[in-house]
Amino acid sequence: MEQRSLLYDARFLESYAGAIVSDPATAIVELVANCWDAYATEVDITWADAESNRQFIIRDNGHGMTRIEFQHIWRTIAYNRLSVQGAITTPPSEFAGGPRTVFGKNGKGRFASFCFADDYLISSRKDGQEFVCRVYRTVTEPLVLEEVSFTASGVIGHGTEIIGNGSIPTVRFSEEQARELIGSRFLANPAFKVSINNRPITFSDIPELLSCEVLDVPNLGKVSILHIDTKKADRTTKQHGIAWWVQNRAVGECKWSRSDYERVLDGRTSEAKRFTFIVQADFLNEHDAVAADWSGFKEKNNAWEQTRLAVQDRIRKIILDSGESEREIKRAAVIERVGNDVNTLSLSSKERVESFINEVVNNCPNFGEAEIVQISTILAKLEKAKSRYGLLDLLHKCEPHDYDALHDILSQWTVGMAKLVLDEIQNRLKLIAELRTKIQISGIDEVHELQPLFERGLWMFGAQFESIEFTSNKGMTSVIRKLFGDINGKGSLNRPDFVALPDCSVSFFARSSYDNEYNEDGIAHVVIVDLKTTDLPLGAREKSQIWKYVKELKAKGHIRQHTRVDGFVLGSIIEQGEDESISHGDEVKITPLLYETILLRAEKRLLNLFSKVKEAPFLVEQQAVLSVFLNPIPVRQGDMLAGE
Repeated sequence: MEQRSLLYDARFLESYAGAIVSDPATAIVELVANCWDAYATEVDITWADAESNRQFIIRDNGHGMTRIEFQHIWRTIAYNRLSVQGAITTPPSEFAGGPRTVFGKNGKGRFASFCFADDYLISSRKDGQEFVCRVYRTVTEPLVLEEVSFTASGVIGHGTEIIGNGSIPTVRFSEEQARELIGSRFLANPAFKVSINNRPITFSDIPELLSCEVLDVPNLGKVSILHIDTKKADRTTKQHGIAWWVQNRAVGECKWSRSDYERVLDGRTSEAKRFTFIVQADFLNEHDAVAADWSGFKEKNNAWEQTRLAVQDRIRKIILDSGESEREIKRAAVIERVGNDVNTLSLSSKERVESFINEVVNNCPNFGEAEIVQISTILAKLEKAKSRYGLLDLLHKCEPHDYDALHDILSQWTVGMAKLVLDEIQNRLKLIAELRTKIQISGIDEVHELQPLFERGLWMFGAQFESIEFTSNKGMTSVIRKLFGDINGKGSLNRPDFVALPDCSVSFFARSSYDNEYNEDGIAHVVIVDLKTTDLPLGAREKSQIWKYVKELKAKGHIRQHTRVDGFVLGSIIEQGEDESISHGDEVKITPLLYETILLRAEKRLLNLFSKVKEAPFLVEQQAVLSVFLNPIPVRQGDMLAGE
């Protein structure tokens, strides 16, 4: 079956238009805004009253609509006012005035009449035409248009009128409330007059929302500043800002200018959507400050510049003063919540945190209580930390994407966990960097330069040597020392954890074995690391030395029949044909390795991080220190002798 039309649930219009069809305050503002967008200068409203059988009526003298325009606008569900008619509207030919910025954009304002009548008549005059159409809705149709009459030509004037038809709903929104609401939003332009029940809306209708100050601008005159506070921020800044009046005529539009945001509001977006200021400065016309078309002021005019700055400063003070009680409540709430942390600080630190809270509350109005508490708590912790504000300096140097990366890290790791992992990675990367530097030295002192590094680098030999159970075995070291006797090695023989010989140093690491009762019953695995100085070729003799150590340890009872032994002989050169490992049974394996090979393996075990993070600060700093090792400061021996 062919489908020709859409089906609508009875709740469609309420869901689509929302408060526009259910909230009288929203609906009446939308209807008056439609009159503004039509460039009306006069709007007459009859407020509905069921008891006196008075229908709701709203009438304006704006552009009006032709029948074709009305049919297109009212029948297009998601009518885009901005794309079809533009963001500004110009006056009818007989009206004076500059362009207006329109309020409407999504076409939902036309549904506002349903808040005051389920059925209404709309009539409009434009270009000599006039039409009258009945608009209503049913359970299955959200909008029904029924033309009542149409006059194709000869009609004088322009404008639109909406009249409620049929039963009069009870509207829980009084005429006084409507007058106050409309006055708070549409009194900024004296050329736009709104009346309810034949009584114009004036400033006297908004006494609770209005205050007035007189400002004396030196050598120019007095300025009256009317401050309208709607008490509640709207969704946008439209209908708010600074309206300038000269001789009871608006100059430009009521809005916040760029300099207002920079000098007055300073990020106070809630105030921008809540406050309207009407500035009456008649003397500016005498100083030729107004543009010829009244669209604004002459930027180079001294009187205008002086007046604008003075008014902006006073408005800024008015905004600050009006929010003082709110700021004090926020300040007290923040102090109460962070009090325990702040009270543990020194007097100077406590003063800094309290001053910070005051500054943020006064100058960052968009920060809520929760955000200020979080920042203040962080500040208090920084005061306690040893590094103090060093963290802030590091964050200051970060790019925006670094903040995103840090957020991801801290959302998945605690700082302690991340530091534990990063410390381990950092230590291993620094170990690789230092070894790379030192093996470049021919005839390196392996006892003092290489041995201390390999004590921390057992992991480089493979995953099976990662266990922290591998520890330096002093007992084995003593056995080997006795084997060589009291020799004069180039290294210190006072070190208890390795043996220093004329051409090498030897370390012994062991991991214990346990019986079925979990009692230690000997040694399960031994690692022997024999470090040779650079430029000393590794051959059969060097490999046989480790086997000699193994036999001696077995003879002394340190190594049993089942004990596994891995021996590594490290150097910078391997004799040709001597690069293969040798085994003695299934338990003993002796492997010659180049320093370069062990470093390459270490880098791969760290997922090649060394090349990826070589610009990390700790590696750059380490390389600067090691450069001194590679290039020692020359000593002028001759000068020393000459001084004797």
